[in-house]
Amino acid sequence: MKKRFKKTVAILFITTLPFISFAQSGSIEASYDSLTVEGQFDYLFKRSNRFEDYKVMRMSAYEALKQNALDSMKVYTDQVSQLKQDIKGLNNKISEQGTQNQNLTQELEDTRKIQDSMSFLGIAVSKQAYNSIMWGLVLCLLALSAILFSLFRRGHSVVRATKKRLDEIQDDLENHRKNALQREQKLARELMDVKLKNKSTR
Repeated sequence: MKKRFKKTVAILFITTLPFISFAQSGSIEASYDSLTVEGQFDYLFKRSNRFEDYKVMRMSAYEALKQNALDSMKVYTDQVSQLKQDIKGLNNKISEQGTQNQNLTQELEDTRKIQDSMSFLGIAVSKQAYNSIMWGLVLCLLALSAILFSLFRRGHSVVRATKKRLDEIQDDLENHRKNALQREQKLARELMDVKLKNKSTR
């Protein structure tokens, strides 16, 4: 009777062992879904049987852990690849922005030069130099005007003095002409008187 009972128990154990193992494997795989990869390793280590200094694990649990680890590695690899592409794109954008910044800086510098410079006789000069040139020209014109005005005054005074002298000379000539005319008339009368005397004596 006892042998028969033991045999029955052994048959039942052997028959239900695959179902127990499948159920445990299914519960292990279900537990993996809520754990990280490291947590899955720890969970498998805790659920594995101990044999002396070794741990005995179920192949289905190992395969599930391996597949999860490979899937995670693929996800991380894809993420790294995507991040590398994003970094490359950002580096390109940064390079483009740097080029644009250089162009804008050059344009700003050119605009400042244009604003700070003016054209003088077709030559671009700075505003400071242009102001210096213009003030120099103004001072030169003022000096030239002063010189010309002084020359004009001097010439005017010379002309006035010359005119006055000319008037004096003309007055002297007029007086001299009048005196000469008077002398001539006097001499003519005297000559007439002498002629009359000579006629009367004959």
